[in-house]
Amino acid sequence: MKQDHSANSPRTGDVLYHIHLKDGDVPPFSLLPGDPDRTLKIATFWDESEEVAYNREYRTVRGTYQSVPIATTSTGVGSPGLEICLHELYEVGVRTAIRVGTTGSITEQFDCGDLIIPTAAVRRDGTSEQYVELGFPAQAHYEVTLALIEACERLGYSYGLGITCTVSSFYLGQQRPLANDYFPSHVHNMIDDLQAAGVTNFEMESSALFVLGQILGMRTGSILAVIANRPKNTFDAKDAVERACHAASEAVKILTEWDALKQDKGVTNFYPSLLK
Repeated sequence: MKQDHSANSPRTGDVLYHIHLKDGDVPPFSLLPGDPDRTLKIATFWDESEEVAYNREYRTVRGTYQSVPIATTSTGVGSPGLEICLHELYEVGVRTAIRVGTTGSITEQFDCGDLIIPTAAVRRDGTSEQYVELGFPAQAHYEVTLALIEACERLGYSYGLGITCTVSSFYLGQQRPLANDYFPSHVHNMIDDLQAAGVTNFEMESSALFVLGQILGMRTGSILAVIANRPKNTFDAKDAVERACHAASEAVKILTEWDALKQDKGVTNFYPSLLK
């Protein structure tokens, strides 16, 4: 295909270079799993779906959930891949993005099988610092957080709110010793220190999502399935991933409902009193 020679916004023909999407391919709402196969799992909760593009780690499926247009694009593992995906989705019109991921709990409050909705994140992602100084907060958009809570309530799913620590490393960055027993002293107390500060879990994308979303003017949030508990040293996916996929799809429907209410009442922000 013809190559676009603009290095600032690379394209292959008429599609964006990485995600292989163009304007009109997806609606303004997108769910962001890391795993490309999870896009198909998410779509099992929809009325209908079709795969639109699949390039590298970026797989996109679009469809409808209870008649609401919706899409999902996988981001791969880690914040650098998410940065590429989120920016290119923004270029094709996505304005609300919800991460649907897995996580490791560092507190006994959340066990394997639970759902965590992070309200904010510790910024150790290695990507967002390229955009703004580390003192800038990484927080989920409050409307997305409220919609994820409402989704779990409607569906009867157990959940909790938390503060996630987003890291750029799966092993040492999450206090896992290497297979050759390399375990430097500076990581020995990592989990203890985070626990003392009230941090609930580790994962690898949310802080970059929140910071970049703020800069781009997007609504962002995350819902995370706990598949590991570090204090107990247990690992079990159970069916939490499916519940996270379902709840995120329901949250898009709820946000659509709230957006219609805001338009009807001529306001720009959502308040629970609008439901009365």
